[in-house]
Amino acid sequence: SPEKPKQPAKALSGAWRKDAQPDGGEGLRVAPGAGAMTKEEAYKILGLEAGAAAADIRKAHRRLMQRLHPDIGGTSFLAARINEAKDVLLSNHN
Repeated sequence: SPEKPKQPAKALSGAWRKDAQPDGGEGLRVAPGAGAMTKEEAYKILGLEAGAAAADIRKAHRRLMQRLHPDIGGTSFLAARINEAKDVLLSNHN
């Protein structure tokens, strides 16, 4: 089983500061040129080690969404990053 992350929410917070900027509306947008998320970034966001099993990816995604979903006080940006991380990693398991 992959080692549990020390602070995946902190990694997301750093991603938010690095990639997002106010757009004058209600949401945030990714900075121009940020590009697609890498597998390394996805593992870091979900707090997983490289090579994690699909079940561990889904479990980490669910755990983070329970804490950071916009409906319970998180932001749309963070939820989108968590979803993207899950999608990037699971696309390699199918």
